Amino acid sequence: MDNSRSNLLYLWPRRTLFVGRLRQPIAFSQAAASLVIGVEGPVQLVLPGSDVVWHEHSLLVAPGQSVRIDPRGQLVAACYLDALGQDFRLLSRGMARHQGGVYAGFHGELSLQRWLAALYSAPMQAEEAFDALESEINPGAQPYPETDPRVARVVDLIQSEIARNVSVEELANSVNLSVSRLVELFRTQVGVPVRRYRQWHRLFVTFAGVQRGESLTDAAIAAGFADSAHFSHTFRMTLGMTPSDIVTMLSGSIFVGHGAPVGGLPDDNAGAALPTPACPQS
Repeated sequence: MDNSRSNLLYLWPRRTLFVGRLRQPIAFSQAAASLVIGVEGPVQLVLPGSDVVWHEHSLLVAPGQSVRIDPRGQLVAACYLDALGQDFRLLSRGMARHQGGVYAGFHGELSLQRWLAALYSAPMQAEEAFDALESEINPGAQPYPETDPRVARVVDLIQSEIARNVSVEELANSVNLSVSRLVELFRTQVGVPVRRYRQWHRLFVTFAGVQRGESLTDAAIAAGFADSAHFSHTFRMTLGMTPSDIVTMLSGSIFVGHGAPVGGLPDDNAGAALPTPACPQS
């Protein structure tokens, strides 16, 4: 495999996928559930405060979980899963729980490894790649677990008002809940507090702006970060790297799917959003 090939970043409304080589261990705090795959061999994972080292080809990490991962220079993929936790709840059912919010043994591990290696060698366009990833994650097209429509509505509002800090009070009023009830429901469903999710989504929007040709700073400000220092701190805490590290690693290989939010800016990728499992009414 060509080790000089640029790493890949796919941004879709439902998921985010990074495929590439990481030369150094990274320590970060999950803001979204992720499925981590060692494409060429097992990755090492350590939880804070633990001296136990796991070596696994596939790991499912819950939102809010802090981890240290060392891919040891091999090709690795990190798929950040849907905000409402449907992917996480579906996948965790068939995986062995190690400790805390970490699971191992994805049922389609070998097939997914092969597909990711092929994707790295010959990148697909965003929509084609999303469909192929969906087939790998949920090959049997199982129904996704239900979500609370009020939390789904709040996520929609956060995404549509990304450039401003909509208060938790306003969000709660929009779905006829008390603040305390919304905070409880949101954390249960999404896995992190409202503020943490908002920061994560702003990172997503920032990279969509970079793909459109904006500078990293301009894209971050447009996504609602107060300044470059705020953006850099959030980025490093969430992803374990500096923004310049990952931009250099990507070298322009960012793919944005139709319907991906781009803040308050015109959407050059405007089109029908990719199908997302509906949130049932209760």
